[in-house]
Amino acid sequence: MQKIDDTQIQEWKEKYGSVYALPVEDKTAYLREPKMKDFKRAFTAMQNSGDLAFGEEMINLLFIGGDIEIKTDDNYFFPARKEVKEFFNFDEAEITKDKNNSIITIGEAVCKVRIITRDDLKIAEKENPSGKPFVTQEKLFDRICFEKDEAFKDRDNASLRFPLYQAIEKLQNQKVAIIKKL
Repeated sequence: MQKIDDTQIQEWKEKYGSVYALPVEDKTAYLREPKMKDFKRAFTAMQNSGDLAFGEEMINLLFIGGDIEIKTDDNYFFPARKEVKEFFNFDEAEITKDKNNSIITIGEAVCKVRIITRDDLKIAEKENPSGKPFVTQEKLFDRICFEKDEAFKDRDNASLRFPLYQAIEKLQNQKVAIIKKL
């Protein structure tokens, strides 16, 4: 492996934004921060080939340097793939009511959405006939959002999109239902 120094890491940060070290024993992989397109590709791989494919796709997409064995040697890959889940630790969205609408706040970003109807969900699902990951959520957000900060225009910002999609899911499921066998 080439020696990764502070200069190299700084170059990567300028090119990719955030950079992460993923050490596994005596080997280290360097990963760039994932974008929504990376999550979409990884979830598609998982839909097609199972959970293992998700980890493979994420590590392959995000790998920018370091020890290749983390991608190729199962002894290093298996623990590395478990760590990839850390990329899902995003801020939680705050939802507040505003008459019949809801205000979703994620960090400094704020949007206002109306009540979600069954028709909204049906139309969003129809606009995603191939069932691609996150497309239905994006289409649903486009339908129900009537006011949003500039930050919400970046569809590739995973740190905003995941909490947004979770908030939309919560808004759809405000009542609790539990089926009971009688």
